[in-house]
Amino acid sequence: MAADATDRRPAYQQIAEDLRRYIASDEIQVGDKLPSLTELQTKYGRAVMTLQKALDQLRNEGLVISRQGEGTIVVKKPEAHAGDEEPSPHELRQMFDRINTVLDDLSRRVAAVETEIFGSRPDDPQSDSTAH
Repeated sequence: MAADATDRRPAYQQIAEDLRRYIASDEIQVGDKLPSLTELQTKYGRAVMTLQKALDQLRNEGLVISRQGEGTIVVKKPEAHAGDEEPSPHELRQMFDRINTVLDDLSRRVAAVETEIFGSRPDDPQSDSTAH
């Protein structure tokens, strides 16, 4: 997984989020080890320090512990709060774009209905440029 260039969060936060989803999945259980730093480096293509920062976040959240010579072990699954997960900046931008598109469409439709009912008005900015 390469870091999402449109996501303004640092790579370590994106990686931590991806690992958090992995831990929350059924693919790994409490007591299992996360992939080694070498495996994570291969997967994410990032420096060890970036990966360490991502793992630090997970340790601070109490999801994993690291033991010298044993690796990083899952000790807790993330809390399942339906709808509580905050969307990433990229996801927020996509939602905003979809909302904006729908509002533009609704505005055009309302203008067309008003024109049909009331006719074109001289003070209507769309009356001279939009023919329906």
